[in-house]
Amino acid sequence: MSKKRGFFTQLIRHLIQFAAFILFPGLFIMVFSAVRDLLTAFMDGSFSFNGLFPQIILVFMVFLITMLWGRFFCGFLCSFGMIQELIFFFSKRIILKKVQIPKRFDYIMKFLKYVILVLITAGVWLLALPVDSSWNPWGVFGMLVSGNFSLVSSSIPTVGFALLLAIAAGSLFVERFFCRYLCPLGALLAVVSGKRLYKIRRQSDSCTNCGLCTRSCSMGIEIPENDAVVSRECIQCMQCLAICPKDSLSVNPAAAMAGTAAAAAIGGTVVVGNLASFSVTETVSQQPAVKIEKTKRGNYKDGVYMGIGEGFRGTTEVQVTVEDGYISDITVLSFLDDKEFFQKAQSAVINAILTEQTLDVSAVSGATFSSNSIMDAVADALGTSPEATEQPAGEESGSETGQPEEDKANGYDHPGTQGHGRGWRSGFGGGGHRGRQN
Repeated sequence: MSKKRGFFTQLIRHLIQFAAFILFPGLFIMVFSAVRDLLTAFMDGSFSFNGLFPQIILVFMVFLITMLWGRFFCGFLCSFGMIQELIFFFSKRIILKKVQIPKRFDYIMKFLKYVILVLITAGVWLLALPVDSSWNPWGVFGMLVSGNFSLVSSSIPTVGFALLLAIAAGSLFVERFFCRYLCPLGALLAVVSGKRLYKIRRQSDSCTNCGLCTRSCSMGIEIPENDAVVSRECIQCMQCLAICPKDSLSVNPAAAMAGTAAAAAIGGTVVVGNLASFSVTETVSQQPAVKIEKTKRGNYKDGVYMGIGEGFRGTTEVQVTVEDGYISDITVLSFLDDKEFFQKAQSAVINAILTEQTLDVSAVSGATFSSNSIMDAVADALGTSPEATEQPAGEESGSETGQPEEDKANGYDHPGTQGHGRGWRSGFGGGGHRGRQN
């Protein structure tokens, strides 16, 4: 490939990477979470085509493109991979001596990501072993790029942040350190891409075995060993084609065109999936009825109240209805988290609150932040906190809701006024969707 054509190919790839980072910075999390949702739904018998349509279409298209074209997702669309490329790019200009990874060590370490994939699938997804979400470096990365200062500050004192720093340190010396050795999604896509039709091919008659292609490969593949790059580690970044001085490496169709088509297909899938998902303002009363045991009058003052909780990209707003002292209905009026994450939490959390008549309920696995933002919004509407909702009405407070009299004297007569979220809980996502008020 000529230098001019190689430069153009890499320019196209980097532009697509930048666009993906701006539009879908958490796309790799969405794909991995969608795989989890489908697998766990099959295993527990709760699979629903309508309910899981966004996940189905996203996983189907990503897997189909990977089977035919290879791991374009990793090379063109993954923001986590792009950040590692940037770190390595700048490190080369600071650390002049290139670190040589022993081939045997590199070969063995690449199996580690498959071990991580198996542990996550079997342990966390299927056996539901308790794992603190703050350990997840992907989740911390999403919080750091959210632009939400409270989330950024809260993500720093976590195990996940420490792991993210370790990954960044590894990326100083090994290009795409996480992608090579640790990424569970990369392991899954590597399996899917094993029999891909689209391959980089080597012309042995013109190849001088100079090794430039291998040294430029971000995944450390020994390219001159075969007439075609058949390794599952190939992420179709095209760096080997761009650097080859003899144009001995080729693909058909052109690399930039294939990458653009793959990126557009996956990006369009995300948009279609979001448009096809159900309305964010669906009330719980429209779902299967929740039976509320009313042995005596409940703890709350009858009325309809508004509450706001701080989400990943902004606020989550809810309307809470109280009848006979019990929370009878919760309607989500608006939210700014990504639909895929928020919808996982919406039904489960609201039904749990209505059934148990407490805000101290479990968050939905994989949608912890969105679950907490709903709980915080309901707590704000009722003028209480999740930990305080078990208190009997008026006990040691002089008020029906258990709220101190000095708060009432200062005008905080909850429930009954529109409040603002305290921001100690947060949602996860970033689609920027606004619901309709019922």
